[in-house]
Amino acid sequence: MHHGIGNPVFNQFLWRFDTSLSGVELDKLHGNLARGLLSRAVIAPVLPTARHRWIASSTSLPVDHGVEVVDAGAVLGWAEQRITDRVDPERGVGWQLASAPLSDGGTVVSLVCSHMVADGSAMVAAIRQAHRESAPVAAADLGTRPSIASALVDDVGDTVAQTTPIAKWCVKKVVDAFSRASASTPPKSAPVPRRRAVGTSATTDDRPWRPPYVVVEISAEQWHDTAAEYGGTSNSLFIAVMTALSEALGRAVPGDELRWSLPYSERDLDDLDSNSTKIIPVRVPVSEPGDRDLAGVRKASKVAFTEFGARQASGVSVEPIPLPLIQMLPDAIVARLPMPSDGAEGLCSNLGHLPDDFVSIGGVRARSVAARATFAGADAASARALGGGSTAWASETDDTVTITVHGMDPDRMARDEDVRAAMDDVLGRWNLTGRFW
Repeated sequence: MHHGIGNPVFNQFLWRFDTSLSGVELDKLHGNLARGLLSRAVIAPVLPTARHRWIASSTSLPVDHGVEVVDAGAVLGWAEQRITDRVDPERGVGWQLASAPLSDGGTVVSLVCSHMVADGSAMVAAIRQAHRESAPVAAADLGTRPSIASALVDDVGDTVAQTTPIAKWCVKKVVDAFSRASASTPPKSAPVPRRRAVGTSATTDDRPWRPPYVVVEISAEQWHDTAAEYGGTSNSLFIAVMTALSEALGRAVPGDELRWSLPYSERDLDDLDSNSTKIIPVRVPVSEPGDRDLAGVRKASKVAFTEFGARQASGVSVEPIPLPLIQMLPDAIVARLPMPSDGAEGLCSNLGHLPDDFVSIGGVRARSVAARATFAGADAASARALGGGSTAWASETDDTVTITVHGMDPDRMARDEDVRAAMDDVLGRWNLTGRFW
């Protein structure tokens, strides 16, 4: 999440308030976060085959109290500028809190965090703990830098433990190879060609490109009424909207089947883990633009979760290369490995209804909260290497469902306007009204 895929990945939450927010309250939140689990540093092992280790960090970046008023229509540009290489877990500064006043009298607050330090659910947990009188877990629980002798003993134990899944993977690969050699393999069918939608513009590697970034708010009441009307849930409606967006942008046609990655976390509020998210793949048929039946999406999701549960129970790994092996290899070798691809169209991360102690800061409730993960410095070539598609996040506050979309296909999603127009069209198909940031 920091070195292995070429571009560091950063998570960002944005709180949008309709009123001003006290700088004193933000300083208080910052102080509590600085004592929490986001304040961690990563250090290299003594034994190269062992994993890096976390220790508590005693440093943090100060709150970025913006004084210049940001135009209410330029929040996303401001958010992009909060992604900075000053956030670096190897220096023990893995996060930063920032705020700015808005021209409409509101306030925007940003929390940026290295994905290495925390996934989305860990960031939610960190904010919730920061609002408690006393948190049961803190950065101090991660410990300090061990002595060389102690680190070496731990590293030997870690290396031995990591070789077990690697050995199982090697045996499985050998068995699979013999099975394929002894069985006749039918020819693979040709992939369905992707069509370009009318009105979208393509880009090339010699022209600057960044992933289009779109945030839209939808009435929570309208969203849930629509999901219920067409036989679905909030999650199935979210997946259906993203599937329709791929069709509207020319990445799929009715009759195709798209595979979406659904992040799933069983994190407890007081877990010490930085990342605990697993991915559940779900295959969804692409419907005609006028088809709004959610039963198929709901059924596909249920099947995916059932199969995921069965894999978890059996302990079967579906990774092309086991993570323990990747962690043992030097960065120079990992950088030369082909980027693993599971054929997914993209990511649909639904955070659901956010808890009260996350939505509020200093007793003031946010109108909406937007979440995202972004590849710092991603260009057209890196987006194509990842396979294109979209990454999207949904979160719900009192009255609002907020959807954030990143377009990762330079040839069909060249500009913010392309994705915004397509999203507006798709929401209209469901009779949903969106308010774009």
